[in-house]
Amino acid sequence: MNAGTTLQPPVAMRARTGSASIAIALLVLCVFFAAAPWFTSFATQRLMVEVFTVFAIALAWNLLAGYGGLVVVGHQMFVGVGAYALFALSNKLQLNPWLMLPLAAVAAGLFAIVSAYPMFRLSGAHFAVGTWVLAEMLRILTLNGEWLGAGGGMPLEALGSFDRWTRNAGVYWAALVVGVGTLVVARSILRGRLGLALMSVRDSEAAAAASGVSIRRAKLALWVIAGSITGVAGAVAYMNTLQVTPDATFSLNWSAAAIFIAVLGGIGTLEGPILGTLLYFLLRENFASYGSWYFIGLGSLAILTMVFAPGGAWSLIARKWPVDPFGVRRDMPRK
Repeated sequence: MNAGTTLQPPVAMRARTGSASIAIALLVLCVFFAAAPWFTSFATQRLMVEVFTVFAIALAWNLLAGYGGLVVVGHQMFVGVGAYALFALSNKLQLNPWLMLPLAAVAAGLFAIVSAYPMFRLSGAHFAVGTWVLAEMLRILTLNGEWLGAGGGMPLEALGSFDRWTRNAGVYWAALVVGVGTLVVARSILRGRLGLALMSVRDSEAAAAASGVSIRRAKLALWVIAGSITGVAGAVAYMNTLQVTPDATFSLNWSAAAIFIAVLGGIGTLEGPILGTLLYFLLRENFASYGSWYFIGLGSLAILTMVFAPGGAWSLIARKWPVDPFGVRRDMPRK
């Protein structure tokens, strides 16, 4: 037995121990966040709803761009479809809005399937601009749709029967489930066959096709999953405001925030959107009062990141400490 063989069991044991420690830490963190409504203010809960939903939307965008090679500029179309589906179904059917959240995800997923045919006929810059045009078309349709409230939008009437604590806590817990669930779904995808297919397509479509990967099927599956995630996250985000309007729901700001978070944290990683979301809200809460200078600062920071750290903030951490907390990295087999 050589020296290399004798070292393998301790290394494997340390890897399992590290993964178990991370899992325990994440579980404790989830329990802490779940208990937040009992010791935090309503304002804090509303802010955390924003954090969890924006994180889910940014992670969905990062999956599309970072793993599927689908750079989407009109990502807000899924936000709008999910939010309007929730409000319309809850108001028309007078049903509990929390029970309608799965239907909001289904509506966004169905829209993704329908929109895939025209969108997937485009590529590169044409695809990116095409998604933005589609989002604008949806905004104009809802703006002129009287049964959707037209320009004034519609309130979420079904939440009127709940007291303030129940309403805020329920929306907060829904946002927490969406945020954690998005991370779990993304990790499951990347550790499975679909993740391997997506990364091969991202690196080289020709090589992936030659290896037997169904490029269109892999991209369609990712498109539908990302659309569903974004739709339910958008629905929860507007449950938080109790009002949905075309200009706000289909605003380009949703895509801009997702792109900024992914670029700042690291495109093509699970850790990047987490780090990017934290940095984004830290900057917003401390510097948004500076008005236009705040946006100039965000733009400058994004440019500096792309120039000096193309892999985002997470690449700087991984360069010094080669860690893989979610276990999605694929290494070449070694002897």
